[in-house]
Amino acid sequence: MVASDLVGRSAARALGIAAAATLAALTPRIAWWAKPARTLEVVIVDKTVPFRNMREHAAIPWILHANKIENGLGRFLDPTRDYVGFDPVAKAGRDLGPTDVAFADVLFLADTYGVYVGDYQHPGDQAALERSPKIYGGLSEDEAKTIDQFAARGGMVVGEFNAFASPTEEGPRARLEARFGVHWTKWVARYWPNLQDRNEVPRWVGRVYERVAGRPYDLTGGGLVFVREDSDIAVLRNGEDLGPGVVSQERLPAGAAFGFPERGGYRYWMDVVVATNAEVLYEHVVDTTAGGVRVLSAHGLPRRFPALTKLRDAWYFAGDFVDNSLDLGNPELAWLLVYRQERVGCGRGATLEESSFWGWYVPIVSRLLSSRAR
Repeated sequence: MVASDLVGRSAARALGIAAAATLAALTPRIAWWAKPARTLEVVIVDKTVPFRNMREHAAIPWILHANKIENGLGRFLDPTRDYVGFDPVAKAGRDLGPTDVAFADVLFLADTYGVYVGDYQHPGDQAALERSPKIYGGLSEDEAKTIDQFAARGGMVVGEFNAFASPTEEGPRARLEARFGVHWTKWVARYWPNLQDRNEVPRWVGRVYERVAGRPYDLTGGGLVFVREDSDIAVLRNGEDLGPGVVSQERLPAGAAFGFPERGGYRYWMDVVVATNAEVLYEHVVDTTAGGVRVLSAHGLPRRFPALTKLRDAWYFAGDFVDNSLDLGNPELAWLLVYRQERVGCGRGATLEESSFWGWYVPIVSRLLSSRAR
């Protein structure tokens, strides 16, 4: 064999490897492009947009894009403009009105908490931990009526924490509770791995604790904190009151009927609701010791409470599940959703946030949105 033959074969092998690598890289994108597009008109409401990262609703357009679901104009939703709420550039808010949902199939209430003066008092895109005057936020009575009218004509409504809480007032709150078939107890909860972390734990948590408990807020370690506005607080601490699971979302038979994931591991903001006439598909389940049960009982709190409910086609997620800081990646890689769900399901290096988002939230929301796409 002459040297020129060896060179030729080596070059051919290199070209073959390069072609195979290129094909492997392109195959997911080709598979996504080959998939037929579907149509769905989704209106997103997000009033908590102090900055341009859109983190309280950006996942919804991403999930639609990944599932190749377009709007009626044949384009994918843009998280920077395709929503109703607060505009961080103009520094102004716009309420939901009947014209916004005139042709909609799904209305997604991502976040209604709002934007506050304190959000702009620190450098960087850092939302305020302390309470401050409201710039814009909360659902109005007219907006609640619009939601009711939309649902009454067959639209799907999906809501999340904190649709019921402050600054939404009692009238629109009651209307929303009736629509979702739940009642908010005015309790909210969140887990912090370090109860003394001043960059994460609001100082009002310590103030409420000291007033209610009558002793200094000197708790250390991690803890699951329940707060009822400013009137009551319960803290379950790692080891003493909490087991290693802290809190999880456990599927009930009604959730299994939809083929939803078995379990989630979400620990961020959640609200404690009671189902009035809604089906409960998942429950938040607190992993308590005997001491933790006593702490909850002393404050009239349950160890299990609804995490996802359904009343006809009104679905309520009792947690701020859509909010995340993850790099979602390219939605046009066809294998991405399946890969990430499998990865977190097998526990291969996934963080708790990744596991909860990709393994629990995304499959459920994908199923809900796909059920209405045409």
